[in-house]
Amino acid sequence: MEGIKETKELLAFIIRLGEAVDKSLEDGEIGFMDMSNLVSAMLAASSAFGDINKVPAEIKDLTKEESEELYAYIRDELNLKSDKIEDIVEGSLEVGMKIYHLIMMIKGSPAPEAPAEPVA
Repeated sequence: MEGIKETKELLAFIIRLGEAVDKSLEDGEIGFMDMSNLVSAMLAASSAFGDINKVPAEIKDLTKEESEELYAYIRDELNLKSDKIEDIVEGSLEVGMKIYHLIMMIKGSPAPEAPAEPVA
């Protein structure tokens, strides 16, 4: 069992980056003054990419409980000002997991069950 530490750290970076872009786009454009919004994402980058090579093994070994934990983490941590963009991001992550499950079925490898509760 691989765990989900590295996957969670990568998700933290993606979430922080999404939030930074969301905040930066409040005025309709991203400019030099918006660089400060990226600090949180950049601080999460080193842990996100430090052992990124372990993420595929974690995903391949994902249990139902770990999958539910990741869905809950995304739902709890992702906080965008635009509800529409947040719904799109959450929906995209849900679709990504479904595509992963489909690929695993095609390969004949077992894939963890998708969480009963959707992200959005």
